Amino acid sequence: MQCPGQDNRYWNGDAVFEIPCPTCGNILEFFKDDSQRSCKDCGNKVLNPRIDFGCAAYCPHAEQCLGSMPPELLAKQKNLFKDKLSIAVRKHLTGKEEIYKRATIRTEFAEELCDKEQRGFPAAIVAASLLLDCKNPQEILEQVKGDNNLNEAVKNLLQSKPVESEESHESTDIFHDVCLLTDCKTDQLDNSSVTFKTKNAGQILH
Repeated sequence: MQCPGQDNRYWNGDAVFEIPCPTCGNILEFFKDDSQRSCKDCGNKVLNPRIDFGCAAYCPHAEQCLGSMPPELLAKQKNLFKDKLSIAVRKHLTGKEEIYKRATIRTEFAEELCDKEQRGFPAAIVAASLLLDCKNPQEILEQVKGDNNLNEAVKNLLQSKPVESEESHESTDIFHDVCLLTDCKTDQLDNSSVTFKTKNAGQILH
């Protein structure tokens, strides 16, 4: 049995859509069942932001369906939310290229530092890094359907709100250093005056 969501007999006008490349802004055309597209301008591989794995929580055929997916896509499921959020932020910051560029730099630092630290809540740190310069970040999170735990963690990071949990304190420290790294990279802060809270941020800076 074919999943109705993937059977083109059930498709409507939303089956083909366009999105901007989150890296360069070039327009990419997707069919709803495309897993990803490569941007012809910059070569960046962009995952389909409308692929939704939520049905796996209740569909009795989820194991067969997901098992038929290519391994590289299964490995990249965790990036789907980031891709959706990146596209939403890009749209929100249309015409504000310098602000978007800064958000991109901050996000790259967030991914690198989270990878080195191996602690905290990486998804929330990356999301907060993208959303820091946006107005109404909670509305954007709701648009891309972040789960409640993630949304709350992002909100706490953006508001510098302390939460009594080890993961929250770790995330706060990492996000603090990500912002400092971005300020140094964009010449808004003197490198010599920086004091980091994580052990790996200094290595990234140098």
